[in-house]
Parts: sequence; C-alpha cells; structure tokens
Amino acid sequence: MIRRTRPFGEASGALASRWARTLSVALLCIATISNSARAQNPPSAPVCSTSCDVVTGVVYDSLSAEPLGGAFIVASPGGATTTSDSLGRFALTSDGRVQQLTVYHESLDGMGLGAIGAIRPPNAERWQNATVSTPSLLTIWPRLCDSRRPDRQRTGIITGTARLADNTTRVSGAKVIVQWQSVFDDKQRSEEAITDSLGDYVICGVEELAEPMLAALSSQAQSGAIMLPSQLSPLRRVDLVLASLEAPRAMLRGKVVNGQGAPLANVRIDVDGVADEVTTRDDGTFAVANVPLGSRMLSLRAVGYSPVSQVVDVLTEQRASLVIPLSRTIELEGVKITERVTVRRERSEFDVRRRAGSGRFVDSLQIMKSPFVRAALQMTPGVQVISLGNRATTEFDIRGRDGCQAHIYLDGTASDIDEVNRIPPANIAAVEMYPSVAFAPARFIMVRADVCAVAIFWTKTGLRP
Repeated sequence: MIRRTRPFGEASGALASRWARTLSVALLCIATISNSARAQNPPSAPVCSTSCDVVTGVVYDSLSAEPLGGAFIVASPGGATTTSDSLGRFALTSDGRVQQLTVYHESLDGMGLGAIGAIRPPNAERWQNATVSTPSLLTIWPRLCDSRRPDRQRTGIITGTARLADNTTRVSGAKVIVQWQSVFDDKQRSEEAITDSLGDYVICGVEELAEPMLAALSSQAQSGAIMLPSQLSPLRRVDLVLASLEAPRAMLRGKVVNGQGAPLANVRIDVDGVADEVTTRDDGTFAVANVPLGSRMLSLRAVGYSPVSQVVDVLTEQRASLVIPLSRTIELEGVKITERVTVRRERSEFDVRRRAGSGRFVDSLQIMKSPFVRAALQMTPGVQVISLGNRATTEFDIRGRDGCQAHIYLDGTASDIDEVNRIPPANIAAVEMYPSVAFAPARFIMVRADVCAVAIFWTKTGLRP
C-alpha cells in the first residue's frame, strides 16, 4: 500500500511517537561535569562583556564511545553558534543567557537522531564543563525494540524510511529484510520489519560487525539489494528507494577523481541491474544508461586503486552528478600492480556475489558429499526443498517460505525444476539460493516481483572461467 504523506516530523504514527520519546530524552538530558573535558584544556573562550554568557563543554557520542568533533552547536535563545574541536570540546559566547544547546552533526543524521541537546541546569549561574551526549543504547533499545537485547552479542538497530523514486511518496506496508553472515558462528541470519503508515521501519538485533544486505519490497515496488559496511556504532539510519520493475529507467552520471581531485580515466563501473559495465572517459566522467530506479549498488574498480562500492539512489528526477574519489592501494617495494587476467562475465559476477554473501552458495564439493542434490540445498533458511514423492527419490522441488513456486534459473537463463532434475549431479558446479527476490541479483528477478525464493543453478560449462 502506498500513501503520500507529510514529512516524518509533521505526522504521527507508532514509530514517530517512539522516536519522539527517544529524541526528547536526548534533548532534555541534563548537562553533567565531564572529567575528560577537565583533563584537557578546552578551547579559549572569547573575551566577553559582563552581560554576555559563556558556555563550555564537550560533545560526546555515547553509542560509539568517542567525542564528536566538528559538531555544530546552536544556543537558544539568541542563536549564537560554535563548532566543537577534534576532541569534541567547545566554548560558546552569547549576548544573552543561554538556556539550551542543540547539536547537529552528519553522524547524528546517519543514526536517525537528527539533533541532540541539553538544557541548562536549574539555578546554574555559570554553565561550564557541560556534556551534550547522544542517548545510550540502553535508553534507545526499549523505546524502539519489542525484544530484549542479547547479552552476549554486539547487536544494533537499523532504522529508516521507504519511499518511491519521486523522493516524496512514502511506502507503507513494505517488507524490509536484513540478511548477514554472523561473525560469531558463520551462519546466515536475517531479520524483517514492515514499514508503518509513514513508511518508517525499525529492525533490531543486527550484528554490529557484520556487513548486512538490506532490501525492501511491496506489492507494487522494490529496491535493489544493497550492502552496508560494517561499523561499530549500534544505531544507523538507512533510507531505501523503491520502484516498479516496469518503471522507466534512468541515466546515472558522475565523475571519478583521485585523492587530489584529478580525474581518473578507464575506471570500470558496474551498477546493479545493468548488464554492461562502462569506463570513465579521459576527464573522469561516466554515464550509465538504463539504470533501474531505486536504491542500487555502484561498484568501481581501477588498476592501482582500492575498489569502491557505495549505495546510490536512482530517482525519477536525478540529482546532480556524483563525484566519487578513489584511493591508491598500498604499493610494496618490488611489487608491480598489473591488470588481472580477464574472466568470463558470468564467473566474475558469480564470484562477486559469493564474496558479498547475499545468498547461500552451494558448490560442487558440497553436492558430491551429499547423497542427493536435494540434501545439499535443504539447509537454506527460508527455502523449502522437498522430495517429489511420486517420482524417483532423487528429484526435488523448490518453494519459498509461503509455499510459492521458486524462480529457477540455469546458467543465467530462466528455466524450471524439471530441467534441473535432468542434470547429472556431477555436472553441477554451484547453486545460488535466495530466500526472497529482494536479495536476488536484479537480472534474476522476474517481471512479477514477489516474496518467493530464487534458485540459480550453474553447470560446469556455464561457470567456466
């Protein structure tokens, strides 16, 4: 169900009210004395007349346990401003008495907090050594999560909003799925949430050190599957853009530069959902045509530079061109960086997906160790691999969690389970299993998008280097 709503701050809803309570805790936290601030010499306060007010203190991110440098601090009333130094310290001078501090920082936006603040302690003649800090995870968790946080694992919260490619319309009732490979037991984990009436979602229990894959889909639209880098902060905000598979495609433009801002030519660029890669021109610019709308993964590779993968939101009316910097790899003395041997695109893309861990991958060794192909595939979470009782015991069928017929591909082409059952097990090189089309590669998604599973079978001929 899709509804056009007002922005988050102008409407009400279960999630909005929970966030309001959480943010009120942050904005009303009482300033306390900071031992770390006293141990360091704070920024020098400007010379002030007897009628003005000087507030000193430190901005601290309790979620990542470190000071927040470069934070923008606003006094109220009066509107006086200052910026915290690299240790989070600040000294703010106002013409009048300061009653409240509000702090803004890009990392706060990334956590979905927006701003944090502190109110002047009652009867405080001077406001010195104040600490303005984010609410702790112990404060946030019970307000956003229904379950208790696991004691023995470092788990966090992902929150955000789902909207359409017009960048305005919120999507309610969309399923948001997070999937990751556990760093504790190497097993595949997943969590789900449904967006509320405002298109907002909260997913609790995602491991902090993992690199989760995230996707959203509704009855009418879906996003691409995006990969998030691992991070120590237990709270992050990820907004997703959804679009219909039949929606018109867009042109994605940008420029690739080095660390000094000079253009880089011949950088290879891949975009999720686009069959062909492009390379940057002599001036570092690129243009990728026929890009599906929605949140997509953009990957860049160049000889001598560290590869880059980032999320891009492809909108109906695309914003300004992207500018993407690449950093040189560390070159050791006596080591020469050369181009790798070219491999077939099918094999190259397969290796990239396997490293990303967005699905379950079963190789030929696992298949040959199992009595039947069916047995090697049965451990896939969210996928039913069932024996066809009225046929030979080696034949099987694959269905999704809700019993729907899985989408079957063979060597990159749409197929069916009957054709797969005719392949000798010794000829199967690998199988990719995805419990939902949301995590399947864009080229393997049927025109009709649903929550069913996707199984991609590769023969040794189809997956040859």
